Amino acid sequence: MPLPTLTLQTTPAELYVARYFALPYPFLTPAQEFVCDVGITANCTALIDDCVWRVFTDQDDLFSVRQYIGQDLMTLTQGELGVVPGLGLALRRCYFLEPTVLPLKRLRVSVHAHEHDSGQPFSAQIDIPLRYFDQHTRLHLPFADGAWYAIMGNDWSDLHKAEPISQAFAYDFVRLGADGRIFAHDGMDNADHYAWDQPVLAPAPGKVLAVTSDLPDAQPGQPPDISLLQRDRRLVTGNSVVIGHGRGECSYFGHLRQGSVTVAVGEFVKRGQIIARVGNSGISQGPHLHYHLQTGPHLFVDHGLPVQFSNFIITGGHVEQSPIPSRAIVSPA
Repeated sequence: MPLPTLTLQTTPAELYVARYFALPYPFLTPAQEFVCDVGITANCTALIDDCVWRVFTDQDDLFSVRQYIGQDLMTLTQGELGVVPGLGLALRRCYFLEPTVLPLKRLRVSVHAHEHDSGQPFSAQIDIPLRYFDQHTRLHLPFADGAWYAIMGNDWSDLHKAEPISQAFAYDFVRLGADGRIFAHDGMDNADHYAWDQPVLAPAPGKVLAVTSDLPDAQPGQPPDISLLQRDRRLVTGNSVVIGHGRGECSYFGHLRQGSVTVAVGEFVKRGQIIARVGNSGISQGPHLHYHLQTGPHLFVDHGLPVQFSNFIITGGHVEQSPIPSRAIVSPA
């Protein structure tokens, strides 16, 4: 009989780390963030006992240790602790927000298990490189005016963390009305939402690399059209535009209004040029603008990158350049 073995694989294979050292609000201490999924396979029927995560600095000093057992472990595995040959197990949304300014070098994941029939213990570990990204493009907010609420952004509650390859650092923005709400009336019509049909602007000069524009807009509050994902899972973001800014930095816009895209693949755009309008296409519960930065034009393939926006207004005043904290209200300067 072969010895029982585990094999570990991370998605993505290397992790970009976001540095939040000078956020205007509401973070009080410097922090760093990254997220990944871990896949586990085995050559036998096994039960997972625990997972241990160790973060090391650039000097190979151990910075932090987390052990997941019992209910905490089942939360990561969505209630499953068994692995059978040919059918793996995923640890989803392994999320880290570390309060430190120390340079971080690698994440080590160790998994301990035992063989189902014999009880024989065995384990495996994997080291994942941690990378820092220095943004070259000066990105402005993709809105013409008004107050916009970052309903999803850089914290553990962000649902984008469920897709750690391209969207780990994504934002969802909605526009606020004069009454401080995101919609008028009961919000059950797209036109009730203040974000609906607002112009979407190119945040920096670049070349249009990809366009999707013919998907219908959903009605707010209605169940998502799962058939979109059966056709092509990239349609989760609905109508979209990707602009390449050079140096491996591409702006991705999602959930755009059907028929509103005004640019074509291969076209060069200027900063501030209208490229589309805010819609409710794809898997979306209400009109909003999805934005993230990635290394190329391909969703679920190219790596998502931490984003810093330039020259905007936030509670407390003007910001020259910074990430936008989740649930912050921002306006173009």
